[in-house]
Amino acid sequence: MYLKILKLLPQYKLHFTLAILCMFVFALSTGALAYIIGPVMKFLFTSTGGATENISIVPFGLVSIPKDRMIVAVPLIIILVAVVKGLSSFGQIYFMGYVGQSLVRDLRLKLYAHILDMPIGFFHSNPSGVLMSRLTNDVNLLQTTASDSFAAIIKQSLTLIVLGSVIVSLDWKLSLVAFVGVPLAVYPLRKFGKKMKKVSTKGQVTMGNITALLQEAITGVRIVKAFGMEKYETERFNVENERYTKWQLKSIKVRATSSPLMETLGAVGFAVTIWYAAFRIESGGLKPESFISFFAATLMFYQPLKALNGVNLNIQNGLAAAARVFELLERPTEHTTDTDAAKLELKDIKDSIEFKDVSFKYEQSWVLRNINLKIPRSTMVAIVGSSGAGKTTFVNLLPRFYNTTEGALLIDGVDINKFSLQSLRSRIAIVSQQIILFNDTIRCNISYGDREKNEEEIIAAAKAANAHNFISKLPKGYDTVIGESGLKLSGGERQRLSIARAILKNAPLLILDEATSSLDTESELEVQRGIENLMEGRTTFVIAHRLSTIRNADKIVVLSGGKVCETGNHEELLEAEGEYHRLYSMQFKDKKSTFYPGSSKTIQ
Repeated sequence: MYLKILKLLPQYKLHFTLAILCMFVFALSTGALAYIIGPVMKFLFTSTGGATENISIVPFGLVSIPKDRMIVAVPLIIILVAVVKGLSSFGQIYFMGYVGQSLVRDLRLKLYAHILDMPIGFFHSNPSGVLMSRLTNDVNLLQTTASDSFAAIIKQSLTLIVLGSVIVSLDWKLSLVAFVGVPLAVYPLRKFGKKMKKVSTKGQVTMGNITALLQEAITGVRIVKAFGMEKYETERFNVENERYTKWQLKSIKVRATSSPLMETLGAVGFAVTIWYAAFRIESGGLKPESFISFFAATLMFYQPLKALNGVNLNIQNGLAAAARVFELLERPTEHTTDTDAAKLELKDIKDSIEFKDVSFKYEQSWVLRNINLKIPRSTMVAIVGSSGAGKTTFVNLLPRFYNTTEGALLIDGVDINKFSLQSLRSRIAIVSQQIILFNDTIRCNISYGDREKNEEEIIAAAKAANAHNFISKLPKGYDTVIGESGLKLSGGERQRLSIARAILKNAPLLILDEATSSLDTESELEVQRGIENLMEGRTTFVIAHRLSTIRNADKIVVLSGGKVCETGNHEELLEAEGEYHRLYSMQFKDKKSTFYPGSSKTIQ
């Protein structure tokens, strides 16, 4: 998992290299600070000795300073080492922070784009709140691993190497005793690391559930209040909140156990070192100044070792998050199999759309079976049937929201799988019952499919959708921000904006999925006028529960149990007295007449 993260580093190699260099300088300055303590103490306690004696301040006597100059040199050396250590510490923190922040920024963007590129079926089994948690909580945890923890590993490891070298250079026999506690620390590192990774994974899953509950309750707050379910939703949230707290407490328990254990192991190693050093000094085998430097270096040595334990626990948090992030990134997207350079570009529909032995299965259940239809260009086709007949799935095959399980869907005799997804969907406009608008201006919502459209084209589309009048009456007109999902507008106004968006797209294929079923009569009349303008000259597929709205369709396709049971126009199907006649009779048996919105005709 760490290798997958490291593969993202090459584009930041300059900052990464500078960070490593600063860490190396930091480690050297730490080692220098430990080493010079011994010579300094020797100078302080023997300052009345001979003036000609030189004192070594570098291992193996490579650099020595005359004793009479030590009083000036020592403070300067200490200040110089401290300045170098401080600057290198700043450098490694900044440069590694830059790498970590940039890496996570790019990873978050990549993950977001990847999620948007997933097929529609993916979102059926992955709640939006869980996906939001992946993008926020998991990526933020990964940032700790990518920058802070990784930097700490290198920094503390380099410090251990330098201090270890200092310790060995001072007395290799004593160093063997000092390092006796190091192997003992490896097992707790691994043990606590595995435990932390497991606990962290559980906690992140629970946080995803919390985010999902929040998203559902806040989005559906009107229904929550209308049904008096505030207490119920609070209890649901409390269950997940308690569960998350439980995992966090387990994480705290792991950290609380590991820290004193590492200190105890360090104390054991240090105690053994002190005992052996006292024995060596008493026998004359160890100089006091060497022991002082050794003592300081050993004390410093156990600090980064202890720090690595804490870093390891943070890493396990990050790796658990990374596993969830990369698991999602490695899932195939819609365009995974759509990158062939030979993909055709769909420009227009010149002849027809044909369903040829089309069947579709979702998981283990067949939704559509053996659909055979040919729809000429510029035809209005109505899809009707009882609930669960497969109407929405039928039209969702056209933009390849789902791919056919069997058979082929052809446009002008060409399998739609041979067209690039981008070109295919650019030729299709959709207006659905579930109106999707964004918390942006009216202008941006209408031009959502093409941001390059000018003001005149946007206004023309709004006029055609019968929306210009109400837009002009708003305080800021086309620059009015409509709120989340367009909540500042009425249902009819929102639907007219979605129609204007479809008109502006000017696609040859139009899908109307129960576009007026949720509107009142007055709003439906306004929307229907816009729909009539939208349908003009286009091949149109209409799903409608209210059969009065599709009686003028060129062809009506009746679905039952996922199969086409009848086709024909309104009069033909009524005369056949089949499934369409049954549905029609059920809908109008208690009504003597029904006005058809958008026309002067009345159904008797």
